[in-house]
Amino acid sequence: MKKNETKHEIIENHFIDLIKNKKINIGDQLPSENEIASYFNVSRHTVRQALSKLSEHGLIVKEKGKGTFCIDNFEKEEKASKNIALLTTYISNYIFPKITEGVEEVLRQKGYNLLLFNSNNDIENEINCLKSIENQDISGVIIEPAQSSINNLDKKYFQEFDKKNIKYIMINAYYEELNPAYLVLNDEQGGYRLTKYLIELGHKNIAAILKKDDIQGQKRKKGYIKALEENEVKIDETIIGEYTTDTKEMSIKEFLRSILKMQSRPSAIFCYNDEVALKCIEILRKDGIKVPEDISIVGFDDSSLATASEVKLTSIIHPKKQMGIQAAKYIIGMVEGKLKKPRYVYDAELIVRDSCTKK
Repeated sequence: MKKNETKHEIIENHFIDLIKNKKINIGDQLPSENEIASYFNVSRHTVRQALSKLSEHGLIVKEKGKGTFCIDNFEKEEKASKNIALLTTYISNYIFPKITEGVEEVLRQKGYNLLLFNSNNDIENEINCLKSIENQDISGVIIEPAQSSINNLDKKYFQEFDKKNIKYIMINAYYEELNPAYLVLNDEQGGYRLTKYLIELGHKNIAAILKKDDIQGQKRKKGYIKALEENEVKIDETIIGEYTTDTKEMSIKEFLRSILKMQSRPSAIFCYNDEVALKCIEILRKDGIKVPEDISIVGFDDSSLATASEVKLTSIIHPKKQMGIQAAKYIIGMVEGKLKKPRYVYDAELIVRDSCTKK
């Protein structure tokens, strides 16, 4: 006991020593207020004063109806790492260069280093990346999960991050059961707005080609279905095509061939993203079908591809660089103990171009 320590300081320093010496670890539950009061022969008021100070230090948190838990172990004070990892499904194409640019810009300004990892939207690759991150001097991770709607293999690695006090934030998709920090676009809202726009143009027979192994694809499909239901448009499963990361090229071709053979073929197609939309336009063109004169097409993400071809795509705006900037600010705030689990959902803004026409 230190000279002139008050009773609550004695309790406070007792638990600080236990946490520093790893006798109490992150996630461990502390004794109840009554148990602490009995052990130190003090009032519960004194115990609450001590716990309040520990909470102010960011070492514990009180959960109503459950108890008090340790949430820090001083590791970030001992480890002055300025390394932040960015693990995305892709790096050099589509929307990802802009996301990376935003992240790098903020990290550089704040004196942090950026380490890039790429899963190529492959679960095994992602696991290898997570193992590498876990074993390096990295204090924070920005990650887009690979094949997020079917990925059940790597969630234990995020739990390891929690144990090692490696902060992480998920972008574009996240696992609800992990209750993580995240930054996402409102994909369901985007699917709804694109489909409703087509309905407002008079289209009733609207096909969809969507990605089924990513959460984004499933949410966009949900929005598509919701718009059809709300506007009393019949849902026809035969004109809803789905593909995976591994079956993309063949699935898109086969799906288009099947709907073009229909006696009453769709007058519009809702595509998972701009890349798929342009692929559809290319295939249709080879069959002598014009966009939008014969079939209207909508994309998603408002990527550079949306305006790269002769047909300018109607699409949903993805925040890209803005998301990268915000993700970097959030992860720095988490690493520095200023933020706990920030979350943000971007509104799905529709941008209309000339890939659609009235029915």
